[in-house]
Amino acid sequence: MTIRSTLSIAFLALTLASASVLTALAFFQARQVLKEEIADSLAGQAVASMELIDRLMFERLSSIHTWSHVEIMQDIRVRDLDKRLSRFLTDMRLHYGIFESLYAALADGTVVASTDPAQVGTMVEPSADTLKITLPDGDVFLQEAERQQGQGAALPIRAPIHNAFGQGDLGNLYVRYDWADLQRLLDRLADDGERLALLLDDQGQVLAASAALRERGMPGRRLPPEWLSATQRSGGVSEDGDNLLGAGPVLVEQARSSGYRGAPGLGWSLVLAQPLSSAFLPVERMRLAFFVLLAVTAVVAVVLAHLVAGRIAQPIVQLTQFTRRFMRSQSTADVPSAQRGEVGELTGAFVQMIGDLEHSRQNLVRAAKLATVGELAAIMAHEVRTPLGILRSSAQMLKREPNLSGEGREMLDFIVDESDRLNKLVSTLLDAARPRAPQFRRHDLHAIVQRVAGLLGHQAQKKRIRLDTRLHAADPFLACDDEQMVQVLLNLVLNAIQHTPDGGTVQIDCRDEGGGLAMAVNDSGPGIPEESRAQIFDPFYTRREGGIGLGLAVVQQIVAAHQGRIQVDRSALGGALFLVLLPRDPVPTSNQPS
Repeated sequence: MTIRSTLSIAFLALTLASASVLTALAFFQARQVLKEEIADSLAGQAVASMELIDRLMFERLSSIHTWSHVEIMQDIRVRDLDKRLSRFLTDMRLHYGIFESLYAALADGTVVASTDPAQVGTMVEPSADTLKITLPDGDVFLQEAERQQGQGAALPIRAPIHNAFGQGDLGNLYVRYDWADLQRLLDRLADDGERLALLLDDQGQVLAASAALRERGMPGRRLPPEWLSATQRSGGVSEDGDNLLGAGPVLVEQARSSGYRGAPGLGWSLVLAQPLSSAFLPVERMRLAFFVLLAVTAVVAVVLAHLVAGRIAQPIVQLTQFTRRFMRSQSTADVPSAQRGEVGELTGAFVQMIGDLEHSRQNLVRAAKLATVGELAAIMAHEVRTPLGILRSSAQMLKREPNLSGEGREMLDFIVDESDRLNKLVSTLLDAARPRAPQFRRHDLHAIVQRVAGLLGHQAQKKRIRLDTRLHAADPFLACDDEQMVQVLLNLVLNAIQHTPDGGTVQIDCRDEGGGLAMAVNDSGPGIPEESRAQIFDPFYTRREGGIGLGLAVVQQIVAAHQGRIQVDRSALGGALFLVLLPRDPVPTSNQPS
């Protein structure tokens, strides 16, 4: 797997993991907050609605109690002969519109006045009172709710008719309160089916319910006590495993009757429930939006991961490509562009390593060439120098013969000159093969420059070359081997004279450079091509016909032995520039005398 792929996968995994965690946290937090808000809303609405029911029932019961004490109720003494009481009851039923029927009966149960004429004269079976309501002016009794086939549901209410002219009661006023009045209120609480509403008595029996629950036949059923208690223990949430309400898990809040204006409570309780499916519908929509957002985030993350990983991996890819190109062509021409950070340091270190290896290779080649020079010098010193000396001495002795012809003398001069040239070649080979360790003493570099200029002045004059010296060092003294410094300057200046055309210029500069001294040899010759400068100090490398290519190699060895360095460049005069940088006080090594 490539670095780019690894970075892309890591970036994508990190982005999606964090986005998923944040999305899940946001979803569950929103769900919890919404649940608490809905529970608070249900609780507040349940309490307010129960108070409304208490007020309505108090008003209904107060009205019934008041009717039982009006003067016209005394007509039951004469069995409502003129039907005034029946007309009064009919008017009350029509006026309020919330009562199924109203009738007045004697103590023995005989109906003497009713909103239903057919009921007059019949006997009513006395029902047991289920709840006594003590009002400020008297008592009213609730009886067991009636649910007759085809007649809906009603709550019988009994109010005693007091004897205004004696002791005791004359009979009772019976009112059948229509549950539709409360059911309409519960339907409004249900909010078009979004919620469920139940009105329970103190035994958990359903007295009235909202429309959806009426369709399930909830009125008259008794809710299991454990259902309400489990709901209260779970913080208002009922899983409704038996699907009692037909809506699955629901949020439930319950409010109990607390009475009204000093009247005791009815013992009833109002239960409001909201299905979780509708309660959390906004959260479910938000979850869908989160999933869409997560998908968009994933797409964006893939694109960004690809771009970022490519940007991060690009320097490494470039370095890898550069390495492969170098392995094929051994060329460092196409170096990757400079980068920051660790990759940039790695690239720089790799390029430097290549340069160091190339430098080491060049040194190894140079050392191999110098070893060859050493072997050749040893052979020439043994096989050539001795006979060459004999040959030169013999030629010099022959030149003393008085009868030697002019042509013979000329030939002997050739022999002596060639013997000197060959002897010089052998000496150069020996110098290159076994350089002498420098003897460091304090010397004046200006004096050395002037000495070399004097030695080579005649050769410069023969080519009409102007040899200039510019000595500007404030302190020209340094520790060096003066003979070797002379040899360095002789080689450099002689090369300059040989390569400078007639009438040209050779210039020797000496100046302070940092903590050391600098010598520069400039000429107005053809110069050294840039592609040849890397090999100019190699043994046997020469651009002059007849040269052996050891002079500059010896110069570099001597400069290195003095812990300096030599550079080649283009001169301001148009030719070559050789710059020698030397420390004033080189540190002696173990094989160099101080």
